[in-house]
Amino acid sequence: MLDSEKMASSSEFKCVEFAVVDKEDIFFQVEHEDLESDDFKKENNKCFQKMIQIKNNRFLVVDEEVLKFKERNKEQCKADDCRFNIQVYRNNDIDKPRGSAVILSVTSPCKQTYMVCCKNGDQGVSAKPLEQPLPDQIGNSQHEAVFFMELIPGTSQYRFESSLWSRSYLSFEAGPDAELMKLVLREVPEDCVDENCSMRLLAC
Repeated sequence: MLDSEKMASSSEFKCVEFAVVDKEDIFFQVEHEDLESDDFKKENNKCFQKMIQIKNNRFLVVDEEVLKFKERNKEQCKADDCRFNIQVYRNNDIDKPRGSAVILSVTSPCKQTYMVCCKNGDQGVSAKPLEQPLPDQIGNSQHEAVFFMELIPGTSQYRFESSLWSRSYLSFEAGPDAELMKLVLREVPEDCVDENCSMRLLAC
């Protein structure tokens, strides 16, 4: 093979880094292909639908713009309000490779689609109405709707770190009503794993 042919062939290869693995999906991320900006770019054809489950058979649902965990049986899990679309974004922030960047969205029974978002100022979580398609590009390394999805080592569970609030993860806590478990952000010390931030992703 000629040297020029070798060069042409090698240029087709790109360095990749492991992003996240699921029972049905394996994702790789091109390593720092675009170094001039810290942003997120939508990965076409990398959107999958999952149910998000915590302990006691509770599933994350959207209920009148509120994100909460409810007990669901097999028949109830067919509803759209607990089926989350997880859209993968390429992360160009070369300083913080923290898992696979994603946006979570879900459709309510009234057919309104919401994004899971961090609230500015109080580190809360809200269901923000989605009035247009998800953005193709986000020109910042921090965004209210972008989370870093990370497989917890030694488990089949995941955690979601906020891109807006470092070391703050989607979590759950009991509300005033014993039956209510609401979605919150919880700050976790570095190198620690909080079981309340551990979630399973189940096929719909």
